Amino acid sequence: MLATIDRLASRPYLETALGARLSEAMLQAVKDAWLDPYRSYHNRMGKMLRPFLVCSVMQAFERDPRRTPVVVAIAEIIHAASLVLDDVADDSPLRRGGPTAHRQVGVRVAGAAGSAWLNACFQLLAADDSGLEPEQAQRLADEIAWEHWVTGVGTTIDTTWPWMGRLDGTPAQYLQSVVHRSTSYTYRLPLKLGAIAAGASPQQTAQFAALGEELGIAFQIIDDILNVQPGDDKWGKALAEDITQGKINLQVLLALERLGSAERARLVEILQSRTADPQTLAEAVALMAGSGAFDAARDIAQGYIDSTQAIVAGMDFLNPVDRERFSAFVDYVIHRNR
Repeated sequence: MLATIDRLASRPYLETALGARLSEAMLQAVKDAWLDPYRSYHNRMGKMLRPFLVCSVMQAFERDPRRTPVVVAIAEIIHAASLVLDDVADDSPLRRGGPTAHRQVGVRVAGAAGSAWLNACFQLLAADDSGLEPEQAQRLADEIAWEHWVTGVGTTIDTTWPWMGRLDGTPAQYLQSVVHRSTSYTYRLPLKLGAIAAGASPQQTAQFAALGEELGIAFQIIDDILNVQPGDDKWGKALAEDITQGKINLQVLLALERLGSAERARLVEILQSRTADPQTLAEAVALMAGSGAFDAARDIAQGYIDSTQAIVAGMDFLNPVDRERFSAFVDYVIHRNR
């Protein structure tokens, strides 16, 4: 993955792609503004779920992922680029325990760089050394293009709700926006990448896509809870930044349904204040906890986990060992601490 990133940022690759010779000053500017802030996300490695899933699917079909390393790299390259753009949208100060890209180089530069890295996958798929058959490369490009589009739609919905001050959304509407946002780059796309690269049938690929979608919803619900109630002291983001950003997620909507009028008004006031005061954030968390919103959200997540496990159990084209591996991975998502 890192070798692929560095190859894309090398002088020969850039000059060939741009069709022009670059001066030393321009190369240094590219490194400082485009490569280093983005690469810092990879240097602070996350959980590496995306490459793991690509490799797991390929190995389940007895395909060696080392023969198509670009597919493994693409899964994490896309995800990290989406994190750069997500951090811009949320104005997040931290990612994986370090400064976000836009805090390093500014919103304009980080936004342009994130968009460039997000679409680097198409250049990699078009290269002669991808290790893929032309039909596979085209199928992957089609799937990635679709995921890019629907993720943009879902992210727009997610950021529009607090911008408009909307508090009338329903839990069902929130979960629908998650389908076209958080489910994509984390689970649905990596599973499809692995399946297509492994030569899986369209029906088998669709099962993996369904698995990623259900799992992605559960993951986002748990992630939202951990944002305000981390399971340990190694949470790599700013604590309760969703509240500071006024985000209207599942647990907020559930709390608003359950709280009395005075407590509901206070929670709304805190969300709309965009406060970063620790005591006020703790008050908001206590209001949600007291309403039973976290327990209700976990129950909803468990429903998606059960659905996901049923999909895994129905993958009769997998051997028992591989089915157990995917089942254990699903279990990890619901019980993780960070």
